[in-house]
Amino acid sequence: MASSGSQLTEQIDENFLLCGICCERYKNPKILPCLHSFCEPCLGKLAEEMGAITCPEFMNSPTMACICATAHDKLPATKSHRLLRFDEYMAAKSADPSSVQPPVYCNTHQDYQVEFYCDTCNMAICLRCIALDHPLTKHQYRCVKDAAKEFTKNLHMVIDKVKVKESEASNSKLKVQQIFEPLEKSFQREEESLRKHIRQTTDEITRLIQENGNKLLTELKGEYEKRRVNLTAQLKELDIAENDLTSTREYVEKLMHYGNASQLMSAKRRVDHQTEELLKVQTQVEPVEDDYMEFQPRDDFCRGSLGIMKFIPTMYKVDSVTPTVRVGEDITCTIRSANESNLNKEEVSYHVQVEAVMKTPDGNTEKVEVKDNENGTMTLKTRVEVEGEHELSVTVCKKPVEGSPVNIKVIAKKGLVCKFGEKGSGIGQFNGLQGLTMMRNGEVLVAEHSNQRLQSFTVHGRHRKMFKFADVSNFYPYDAAVSMNGNVFTTDGGNKQIIVCDENGEVIRCFGKGNIKYSIGIAINPVNGRVYIVDSHAHCIHIYDQDGNHIKSFGTNGSQKGQLSYPYFVCIDNTGNVYVSDSGNHRIQVFNGDGQFLYRFGSRGSGHGRMNWPQGVAVDKHGYVYVAEYNNNRIVKYESNGKFVCRIDDVSDDLNHPIGVCVTDDDRVIVSDYGNSCIKVFTQ
Repeated sequence: MASSGSQLTEQIDENFLLCGICCERYKNPKILPCLHSFCEPCLGKLAEEMGAITCPEFMNSPTMACICATAHDKLPATKSHRLLRFDEYMAAKSADPSSVQPPVYCNTHQDYQVEFYCDTCNMAICLRCIALDHPLTKHQYRCVKDAAKEFTKNLHMVIDKVKVKESEASNSKLKVQQIFEPLEKSFQREEESLRKHIRQTTDEITRLIQENGNKLLTELKGEYEKRRVNLTAQLKELDIAENDLTSTREYVEKLMHYGNASQLMSAKRRVDHQTEELLKVQTQVEPVEDDYMEFQPRDDFCRGSLGIMKFIPTMYKVDSVTPTVRVGEDITCTIRSANESNLNKEEVSYHVQVEAVMKTPDGNTEKVEVKDNENGTMTLKTRVEVEGEHELSVTVCKKPVEGSPVNIKVIAKKGLVCKFGEKGSGIGQFNGLQGLTMMRNGEVLVAEHSNQRLQSFTVHGRHRKMFKFADVSNFYPYDAAVSMNGNVFTTDGGNKQIIVCDENGEVIRCFGKGNIKYSIGIAINPVNGRVYIVDSHAHCIHIYDQDGNHIKSFGTNGSQKGQLSYPYFVCIDNTGNVYVSDSGNHRIQVFNGDGQFLYRFGSRGSGHGRMNWPQGVAVDKHGYVYVAEYNNNRIVKYESNGKFVCRIDDVSDDLNHPIGVCVTDDDRVIVSDYGNSCIKVFTQ
């Protein structure tokens, strides 16, 4: 159980230290005989107003009413206020100061005096409280006088501790006061010193600036006057020449118009001589001066130097440039001052406004990094990610430099040249990547099973279009093919059908329901225009015309020639031969356009010519076949007869379950990397 001393300490809060009159912290607190404390200034004002010191608690709280012994004897006596004659009050106060204090009444039962103290509830109570709220069986209480004796004993200990703290505060206050006065003097002394230095420095800098400014103005005015005089003289010469030419022309024209033959021939000698001399006059001349005058302020203001005046423009020319680079490499170009001999070291250190932009083959412009070498040369650098002709344009002070623009050829690098996309459902993000196909405009169309949509991109990864059929529920695309007229044929595994839409994504027709168990790959034969659909669960290939009429199917479940096991994708070369990724049998099978078996290549394994769950299959315009091996994590190139050529990717390219593959007209190999949720582009 906590002691009474600790309980008192806990009860000392902010309000305990506030004066009841001004509601602020005590200023020289005084305790009245009624044991209420107030600020000395507050009690003084109260005495002036009332003529006596009446305890404010008497005026503000009926339940705590009391009046000091110096109060008016005309005030009525109440249960909480007694009136004593002064001699009675002094005698009682000398014998027992507490006897002159008014009785305390219960807050709950206001007609009963406080006579007991409940230790259980930590509060003073009356007799009625005991009977109603503090039963003996549940509460411990005692006489208020006994509790007060124990509390007084604890208060003595608390007071001793308070005295120690009071002494500490007093000593600390003295220390602070001892520092405060020197601090004030130090501040005043250093403030005056600083202000004096500010005035002196300001005056000195102002003087230097004024001197430098006047020098620059004089220099500018002198250069202007020199150029004005030269240009004025040139204008005068040209004006004289123009007048002579005009006069001669007018004279000859009048002579031809009004003169007779005799007059003409008489003036011939003089006219010939005059026109001959005038035609020798140089009339196509450049101004002897230019208008270039430039003030270049200093970026690092120092010792009153405002900057420099430049009257000869710093002209630059392309000094060296990398004419051919590969995708992913840096293009570097150096420009050098064309009038380097006219530069001085001070001018070289000043900023020159240089702007350089790179125009890419797709029409975009990119900023180029410019580095001032502070020796009259600048280095321009940028990294190129797009193949084709680039144009680098450079201006200095908004004027093209000599040799700009510069044409730079960017060629493809071998191997992985770019990748785009990440996992997600936003534009340019992927989830559940499947087949790829090339569109007529050179864009690549990507099927996403989990996102239930198709997206088209440039081969550099710029998003172009979204195909998402809002009216088709349970739409799960695996692959797409594009017809000669631009219609898109999409396999819909969820609805076991084919959806045909135009280039804008408007659905034209659907077909195949009831005949297709689960459609995966799809291709259109360029020779006969028929649609070839891989039915993975039926282990066969369905042939339809483009109107959706079923023509025939070929293939059965098995591992023999012409049999299939969970085929996945299909592609067709320019002769009409059909290549099927026979995934379950780890091989590629080749059929003619009517579905007749021609040959097969590949077997399970990881060496050359072996495969492990091949899925994506594509053929380029040269007849080479590209296979995406899902479990071997690689793209392999074969001749049309199945002879191994090379591996397209490298282990460092980190293919993770490649699933779809297509080839562009310029032989780029584009792969859907299922495990990394991105598209990767390779060159050969």
